[in-house]
Amino acid sequence: MTLLYRAQALSQDQVVAAIYETIIRPEQFDRFSAGPPGGGDGLGRWGAVGRPRAVPVLRAHFSRAMQIQEQQWERAGRPDPGECSGDCPRFWLLASAGPGGRLLNASQPAARQLASGGDLPAAMGLTQAAADRWRILMEQVREGEFFWQEVLLLGTCRPGERFLCRPVRLDGAGRPVAAVMAERLDCEWSEEAAGPVAAAFGLQRSEIDPLKAVMNGTGGQVEAELEQIAARAGAPGTAELIRLAAFLFNEHIRDLKIARGELLPPSEEVEDRSGRRSQFFRFGAETGQPVIYVHGMLDGIAPLQRLQPQLRTLGFRVYAPMRAGYGGSVPLPRGLDPADAFVQQLDALITRKNLQRPVLLSHRGGALYGCAAANRLHSRIAGLVAVASNCSIATPQQFSGLSGYAWLVAFAATRARWMLPWLMKAWSGAQHWYGHKALLTAQTARNSREKVMLDQMDLLPLLKQSQLLFRQQGGAGFLADVQMMRQGSRKIALTRHTRAVFVHGGEDRVAPLSGIRDIFGSQQNAQLCVSQEAGALLFYTFPELVLTALQDCASAAQGKA
Repeated sequence: MTLLYRAQALSQDQVVAAIYETIIRPEQFDRFSAGPPGGGDGLGRWGAVGRPRAVPVLRAHFSRAMQIQEQQWERAGRPDPGECSGDCPRFWLLASAGPGGRLLNASQPAARQLASGGDLPAAMGLTQAAADRWRILMEQVREGEFFWQEVLLLGTCRPGERFLCRPVRLDGAGRPVAAVMAERLDCEWSEEAAGPVAAAFGLQRSEIDPLKAVMNGTGGQVEAELEQIAARAGAPGTAELIRLAAFLFNEHIRDLKIARGELLPPSEEVEDRSGRRSQFFRFGAETGQPVIYVHGMLDGIAPLQRLQPQLRTLGFRVYAPMRAGYGGSVPLPRGLDPADAFVQQLDALITRKNLQRPVLLSHRGGALYGCAAANRLHSRIAGLVAVASNCSIATPQQFSGLSGYAWLVAFAATRARWMLPWLMKAWSGAQHWYGHKALLTAQTARNSREKVMLDQMDLLPLLKQSQLLFRQQGGAGFLADVQMMRQGSRKIALTRHTRAVFVHGGEDRVAPLSGIRDIFGSQQNAQLCVSQEAGALLFYTFPELVLTALQDCASAAQGKA
């Protein structure tokens, strides 16, 4: 089984992180209030003997998450649901079971939406059928005709949105009082995500069909079959299972949208010590081995972006800073060396995010910047993985493998720099004429295997996104990169402290393997990994080689630390 195939599944770390995220929430403090007998251990009607066999690791983490949550409840003064803090981005509300369903507590987003008062089901946006079920639930709770483990899912007028409703206990005057907690869930079912989520729970795909009925249906009483699924997944109850499943579905669907170019990854800004502002994107997992991606000149974050699901599964936490003049990063000031500016940018990013020995991952022309940063920040990084490095455009012979507009740009960079600003202005027209894929296809041989593989990939949305980032500052980043690449090998020598892996294709016509061997073959701590079948687009056509090199570099650094 290849690394790339295994990376299609959800990792155990990913599922475990989701358990803690969906359990440790103040609005669920009611599980520690004085509840009914047998209601607090999550065994429900199964009892200690009859409960289906659970995934041991997941059940252990559910238990640990609830222990942490109980500690937080104790530190907060043991509040009941009517007193817990609503200072969170989630949407939840607590309503009394009395006539009219008076609002008792709410998160800040819910409080803002419900501020106008009026009919609560209407303010929540429930459908007419869901509003009727809400009123029936309220009446049942008021009359005491309910079970504490009951869960009701109610649909709204907005696609994919549900309210998870359940009875909770409040401390009344002399006796406990029941109320209803309603939590908003965005539950988008996806067949692509269903298999990985089922496998994560130790189930077959067909065994989570009851969950599909809940997430796809119009809402109503949660089916009893979900209790068995929850038990087998190690969840305390059906509410916890639904929250966890919704979280994993949404996370996986969002990753797939990012990988297809339907959605940009989240981004932030950072300022270096000179006050220069730059943009960086976030990929992969929320925790794990930090990686800093050093993008190339033409396709930006596209090759990395299409690996978003795999990066998360493999536990890589990736930061992709846009160099000066790309995306939202301010252009390079006149006279400032591009390498100096980039090292200052990385220094600010590492400090801001408190990154502990990240691996640098460079692509194409980013190798020059990766080497410069690795040399100067060697004590703060784990190493460098350079993919399909293109280190110089000093002579026309070095871009003889290019064609079309790409050749014209490279020729201007070496022989007619006065043409570059004009070429940047004509960039949009050239893309319209040649297509967004042209800058990739120009780097491949006409009848090569790489060209065939490229033609089978749907890269257009990704490349469009990256080209928008490329042009956002009028091509200023590209012009700075040309300046950097003209300095070529003067910038790329590695120190003996720098651990580096160069992954290269034997069929690379733009940066031939012989030139890479000449530059790095004799350098200490530099390892050259060659795929004879790959060409200039190795990151696209053989991504498993990149991920393997990344894992090896991170493991080697951990073993040496």
